[in-house]
Amino acid sequence: MKQYKMARTILITVPMYFLVTFSTWAETEPGDEEAAAASAEEIAPADAIDTVEVTEATGLDIIMDGSSLEAFEKSMERVRETGSEADYKSLKGAFDYLLFYDLGAQNNREKLAARLDGKTGYEIIGRVKWRKSR
Repeated sequence: MKQYKMARTILITVPMYFLVTFSTWAETEPGDEEAAAASAEEIAPADAIDTVEVTEATGLDIIMDGSSLEAFEKSMERVRETGSEADYKSLKGAFDYLLFYDLGAQNNREKLAARLDGKTGYEIIGRVKWRKSR
């Protein structure tokens, strides 16, 4: 009976630790909501799409390359260089969380990188946010 209580305590404590840790990483910086609202208002009309200049993705808009672990780490470094520190910490926290809880990755960094291939930082964080406590 004592082992059951200990196992139950561990199964409750470990996920709560990750959720609390991730929630502190995912805090937004002041003004982010205003910037997101302003950019949403500046959407180009459909007939002007061909005149919009294509720019290279930055921050969490970068599409992650999961063809190998090294390529994925380079993508993570690009996020760190072009995005905010909070964005990088959120993405890193999401990756660490998925490494532990994504059963398909089997706690293997290379498998997880391959599973996240072609996803943006926002999509990767989105895979974790639904688990976040409120």
